[in-house]
Amino acid sequence: MMPRMWPCERLVTIDSTQRELLRRLTSAPGRHQDPFGLWTTAQTQGIGSHGRQWIDSSSGLALSLGWPESLSGRPVVPDPAWPLRISLAVMQTLEEFFQLAHAMLGVKWPNDIMARRRKLGGVLVSRHQIQGRWWLIAGIGINYSWPSPPGINRPVIALRDLGVTQAPNEGIVMALSAAVESVCRHSDSHDEGAWLAEFHRRDIYANQQVEVVHPVTGKRLAAGCNRGVIYSGALRVEIDGAERFIEVGELSLREGCIA
Repeated sequence: MMPRMWPCERLVTIDSTQRELLRRLTSAPGRHQDPFGLWTTAQTQGIGSHGRQWIDSSSGLALSLGWPESLSGRPVVPDPAWPLRISLAVMQTLEEFFQLAHAMLGVKWPNDIMARRRKLGGVLVSRHQIQGRWWLIAGIGINYSWPSPPGINRPVIALRDLGVTQAPNEGIVMALSAAVESVCRHSDSHDEGAWLAEFHRRDIYANQQVEVVHPVTGKRLAAGCNRGVIYSGALRVEIDGAERFIEVGELSLREGCIA
């Protein structure tokens, strides 16, 4: 079955596409039965990982997609691997749509989209129960241009830095919608090996020394070698010859050094 493009409404400006999508679901739960999305290039209070604010670049794309969790046909249980799977789909869609060089983009566990080892975008997935029905909301943020570097503690990059002159429009939104729909329809054990291998191949820290840090304070909690991810989305870190599994949402990752 070919992926279908979920309907996506453009907003002139909004505080957060994720907040607005959730507001619509909770204020009129009976009105929304099928997946839908909201997008804008003018977001004022975007949501990032671990409760941080998402710093939007000039004309950056903010897209949120919501769908009933039962849509995939799987048991309605939390799946922490959603950010990893959707990050891969977003990255591949950007490469195809903007005709970027193959494998120019990479991922950083669990949900960062990277280019030249700098952050190009990110994916945040949240789960909500609304009148007895579970919904998933995927917030996708893509940097378009940085007139001046933002005052944040991590290096960033934008589509314009990669030679993209076409501003985000309905075309890329529809392509991303179709990509997420495809992930949703095929999120079962049959594709386990394929997406795990692809994530590891695209991981900018694959088989490298990494540090596990607290997402808010930045305090170093552990250090070891990145050995990839498992089906739940947890990261495998080899520490003193033993593997430790770092769960999605628990901690953050950054490049480490050999002591």
